[in-house]
Parts: sequence; structure tokens; C-alpha cells
Amino acid sequence: MILLAMFPVALQLGTLVNVITIPRPVYAQPCVNGSSTSLGPLQNTGGLYFFHPYSNVRSLGQEKLCSAPRAQLIIVNQINNTGCLTECLSASNSTIIVLGTNSKPVTFKVPAKGTIVTLDPGHYTVHEARMSVFYGQVLSPGCSGIISVGETKKCIIINSFANNVQSWLDKINNIKIQFGYSPPYPFVGNVTQLDFKVSSSNVSKGLNLTHIHIVVIKNVTANFNNSDTINNKNYFVTFDNLTATYGIFSLNYQFSQEGMHQVIIKIVARDSEVALASFNIPVLLPE
Repeated sequence: MILLAMFPVALQLGTLVNVITIPRPVYAQPCVNGSSTSLGPLQNTGGLYFFHPYSNVRSLGQEKLCSAPRAQLIIVNQINNTGCLTECLSASNSTIIVLGTNSKPVTFKVPAKGTIVTLDPGHYTVHEARMSVFYGQVLSPGCSGIISVGETKKCIIINSFANNVQSWLDKINNIKIQFGYSPPYPFVGNVTQLDFKVSSSNVSKGLNLTHIHIVVIKNVTANFNNSDTINNKNYFVTFDNLTATYGIFSLNYQFSQEGMHQVIIKIVARDSEVALASFNIPVLLPE
């Protein structure tokens, strides 16, 4: 009776009681993965709201709302133009593509200071289309693999001008043929990429080639000292029926002998221009 006297309103038997609660606060709790979270609203159970205003405890259907965990890549694109005199590239020539889960952005140009890409954890790969047959491309280990929650990785792409580029100019037909190869020091048994670019010597615009014929003469020095060279077809390897819409193309070739080799190319452009060029490539024995 003493307790009832303390209330300003008398309670009668059978009267419905509503419990008045303090406005619901929002509690911050750390997610397991380290991202931020908040507690969702309590459910209304017949007009009664229950919560503990002084402890970080969820009850009666409160939901823990966690933000999606993200990782990030720092992508840097470097251009090494050492030895390049004309038609040199810059980072603005490149387009980067990031293949990952919800990567943002996906496709972009890389400024000098690099670009930050956010993505969800998991597998990813960074791609850059080869900008020129005369630039070798090297990607750091951080350009592919698996990235974890909250992790930051750095991808460095280096495009270097190949100093072994050779040029042949046909002044009569106004055609320039360029040749390069990678790796820069071909070895016997390794696959070497032979790169070609055929363009107009005035504007360096690629030509539409309707026919390409290439001959590789093995070990030129030894062949020219051998009287049977002309009749021995084993010294020659030919590639025929090749085309190149923009005058740029490549071949993979595995050298079987050491020494200086010769590459002879004959091209026919759509406007019936014909040009012939010859290039040298040294091949070493592996140590």
C-alpha cells in the first residue's frame, strides 16, 4: 500500500498498463570483419518496447547491420621511353581493366600518380592492352591473385621501349617496315615473339596489308659458307598467307640453332604497293 501511495495515479485492478520507454538509442558494435555496424530497431510487441538503455545488448529481433567489407588496389602505370625517338608512348595511351568482384572503377586511364580501385575480397586480375609491339610489358605480382578484407595491394605495370627495333624504309613506295623481337636476347629452344609494323613513312599510319610473306634463314653465316644452302630447304622456314588490317602483327618462333639469323619480309598493301625488307636477329645458346 505504501508503494501505491507513491504514484500520482491510483491503479485499479484490471486496468491495461502501457510501459513508457526512453527513445531507442543506436548502439555501435564492431563487426567480426572489422567494419562498422549499427543496431536495427526493436520490434513492436503489442505496444511494448523492451531494450536495455545501459548495455550493448540486442534483444527481441534487433538486427546487426554491417557495411560490406572492401579491399583496394593501387595501380601505377610506368612508361620507359629510353631509346625511343619517334612515336613514343605515354601513360595516357593506356587503358586498364580490373577483373574482380564489384571493382570500382572497372575500366580507366591511369594518371601519373596512379589510381585506387576498390573491390570485394577474392580473386582479381589487372589487364592492360599492349599499346605497341615495340614495348615490352611487365606486371608486378600485385597485379593478380587473391585480396582479403581491408587489404591494400599495389599493382605496378611497366611498359619499356625495346631498343632492338630495326627499321627499313622503301622510298619508292613510301613504306616503312619496322621489326623487333622479345625477349631482347633470344635463346635456342625458347619461344621468341617477332613483331612487325608496316606504315606509310609520311604519317606513320598503319597500312591494310593483303598479303605477307616471311622467310627466316637459320644461322646466316653458316649458310652462306655452305655450298648446299640454296638446295637445302631445312635452312629456311617460311610463313605465308598472313594479313594485317592495321599493318601490325606478330609471330612466335622457336629457334633451334645459335648464330645470326635473317628475317626477310615481303608485303603487299591493299593499294598494290609492294615492299621487301630484311632484318637480323642474334640467337644465343642457353647457359
